[in-house]
Amino acid sequence: MEQSRRLRKKDNTHRAIMHSAKMLFEKNGLGSVTIEQIAEQADVSRSTFFTHFTSLDDLLMQIANEEIHDILDAAAKDGNADVKAVFHQLAKDTYPYPYLTTQLFVRSILSSGKSSARDVLALLESEIESSGYGKLKKDFSAKDIASFIFGAYFGLVFQKFIEDEPFENPAEIDNKISLFIDCLKNQEE
Repeated sequence: MEQSRRLRKKDNTHRAIMHSAKMLFEKNGLGSVTIEQIAEQADVSRSTFFTHFTSLDDLLMQIANEEIHDILDAAAKDGNADVKAVFHQLAKDTYPYPYLTTQLFVRSILSSGKSSARDVLALLESEIESSGYGKLKKDFSAKDIASFIFGAYFGLVFQKFIEDEPFENPAEIDNKISLFIDCLKNQEE
């Protein structure tokens, strides 16, 4: 059933606010953006912002949840989790907003209780447990291997920050992390 015009407009406004927020957070940092700036950038009123989000924290949570949802969906295509698909989607999502994506993941990692980073790590652990990585699994748990891969990915991202390199081509990190995963997975017994 086709969505009503009113619902489409509401969804478009929601997406416009999120997109504007991502651009501002990327440019100015998480702590330097106000609701007023986001509303102005999205060309909506402050009250419209609050129709969609209860606070800046709620907006950040929805941005993070959207990111994780994209990653989990990409990983579970055809009903099978795929470690490479997780990092392929993460690279696609990181490149337009590298500072924001990294900050959101770090916030998620440092938060107590259930977090989106833990959801991704659990998915990776499950996939690693059920496939390959034979020689590595003799010495390391699936959780350790998932952490190594996660660390390698963010190590490549941080290297670009340290070297002040532009984030222009998501295939750059995607190809490196895929090769790293293949090397880990295909260790000789």
